[in-house]
Amino acid sequence: MMIAAHRGSSGSAPENTLAAFRLAVKEGADMIELDVRLTADHHLVVFHDRRLGRTADGSGPIWTRTLAEIRPLDAGSWFGRQFQGERVPTLHEVFRAVPRRVGINIEVKTDGDPRRKAGLEEVLLAAIRSEMAERNILVTSFDHALLRRLHRHEPQLQLGALYMPVRDVARRPSLLARRLGVAAFICSRSQLRKRFVRNAHRHGLTVLVYGVNTVRQLARAQRFGVDGIITDFPERMVRRQSEPTTNS
Repeated sequence: MMIAAHRGSSGSAPENTLAAFRLAVKEGADMIELDVRLTADHHLVVFHDRRLGRTADGSGPIWTRTLAEIRPLDAGSWFGRQFQGERVPTLHEVFRAVPRRVGINIEVKTDGDPRRKAGLEEVLLAAIRSEMAERNILVTSFDHALLRRLHRHEPQLQLGALYMPVRDVARRPSLLARRLGVAAFICSRSQLRKRFVRNAHRHGLTVLVYGVNTVRQLARAQRFGVDGIITDFPERMVRRQSEPTTNS
């Protein structure tokens, strides 16, 4: 089972920072999961929230700030004094910092941003095309229209659809794949159902589950036959997977 570090090792370091990504690599994660948003001057920064304030000082929506305005912000002190001075990284900086043997799951955030999404597609594809041949890249989003457009422009790009119950309740993973051109279906641990896994695997889709942070949650994901988990604590999950099984 593939183990992806959710926003890096976000249970042990400030989320979506180089410190969290480097720790995840050290802890043996197979893949780094991160979020990207587009700045006012069309740079991709690794940031989850719509607005500054929770995980980085400053205020206002990310899409109203330039990269030069975001760069000086402290993105680590909120988590612990030892992380003071951590910055909001760009996607390019993550590519340089993370070894190519480790995959990158890029969740594209578009919620709240009032701008046309075409600019985001162009910037994203320009950023990842040179990486696609060198490492495992998976682009995911709750914005399914964006995924459809990305597939049209770059059919070889691996895409994953994030499941939203209210919107997608009647849509099987195979239907999402057919409509969007995705290769992966991603849901939360509370949304996970055996019928999702069966349907996805019958149609050659990968199933990933996020929010798996305890041994019990891992065991359930394994019983359901998922292909990978996204966790805040990759070291814990890697260690558990490597433990020999015993019969009692």
